[in-house]
Amino acid sequence: MSDEADPVAGLADRINAVGAPKAVIYVAGGGSEVFPMLLARGGGSASLLAGRILYEPIDFRQALGHDPGRLVSPRAAGGLAMAAFRHALAVRGEFAEDQVFGLGATSKLTRGPGEREGRSHEVHAALQDSRRSTRLSILLPNAVDRAWQERINALILLNLLAEGKGIDASIPLRQDGLALPPEALLTRSAGVEDCGGPAVEELLVGRRGWVRLDLSGGTPRPEPASLGLLLPGSFRPLHEGHRAMARAAAHLVGRPCDFEISLTHPEKPALDYLAIRSRLAPFAGLGERVVLTTAPTYLEKARLFPACTFVIGHDTALRVVDPRFYGSVPARDAALDELERLGARFLVFGRVDTSGTFRDLTPDQFDGAVSGFLARVATPVPGDRFRLDISSSEIRRGWDADDD
Repeated sequence: MSDEADPVAGLADRINAVGAPKAVIYVAGGGSEVFPMLLARGGGSASLLAGRILYEPIDFRQALGHDPGRLVSPRAAGGLAMAAFRHALAVRGEFAEDQVFGLGATSKLTRGPGEREGRSHEVHAALQDSRRSTRLSILLPNAVDRAWQERINALILLNLLAEGKGIDASIPLRQDGLALPPEALLTRSAGVEDCGGPAVEELLVGRRGWVRLDLSGGTPRPEPASLGLLLPGSFRPLHEGHRAMARAAAHLVGRPCDFEISLTHPEKPALDYLAIRSRLAPFAGLGERVVLTTAPTYLEKARLFPACTFVIGHDTALRVVDPRFYGSVPARDAALDELERLGARFLVFGRVDTSGTFRDLTPDQFDGAVSGFLARVATPVPGDRFRLDISSSEIRRGWDADDD
């Protein structure tokens, strides 16, 4: 059968004729028809490492490793693609990191009779490989049935799969005489060249633990350095309070303070290139340096940077000594012991609470073991030395939940 007679089969054959790269595909809410499209004619093992259909929200969250809030959004699709890519790296066998990729899609399709009036129908899909992140979003017309929407959803994924395989071809988003124009797809993409180059790619695939970037010229470029003073955070967004803390810390310690952003977090999505570009953009041209790491916890940061002083706020200091974040009191105590052995130090800035009271850290607030640890490794910064009544939480309230 010719490609003209059956364009789906023709594109699937072209995809499967290319041995690598190979994909892991995670879909939720719709789009599962991409699997028979790819596999029905044989040869799918040349393209597919694994596939997973996520319907229960708990399964979705477990696949991501965190709760994304909205399950149908561009950010959630990007999270699925990153999770799929990480799985591809884990099961790639003899294939190199640049020979595998992840696809993710999350959709909200029609439920048929009884559906809430005005409920939107949308598809969000994403591709993640070692060098790029791409997200596609589309609003589907309401006056169509579930079968039409499922078909369009799968075609979007098949086209994205072809892109991931390096095939310069796609098929129209058309079914039963109704087509969606190409411009209906909202596409966002970022690559390693936007984020600091090959060193950041090595970080993303796990071949290195950190890279320091100089953004003073506006474009991130790697810079070798020995690090001794770090202000960790998500910086979503960067604001003057962060920069003022860094300046005060540098003055108090007597050395430059770098900002640190971890690509991974226990309760948040791993950062893809779109998110990295977004986080770095506010630093461009400010003369600041940013360290990207794969160290979500302070113990992991201290292992990367022994004898480093970490600049933290009052609430973060409370979390560092809270056993809930370690699973038990003995596990917490073992982590604190290792932090001290690694030479970690903490410069702790106070904050103003909701009642207007300034809260700073005093070791006598805690029991003996924690009190002793804080007395040895933590230096509180009193309010008369530094006070800035800026709330990151208040600033984030104006930040779109789907922004990176």
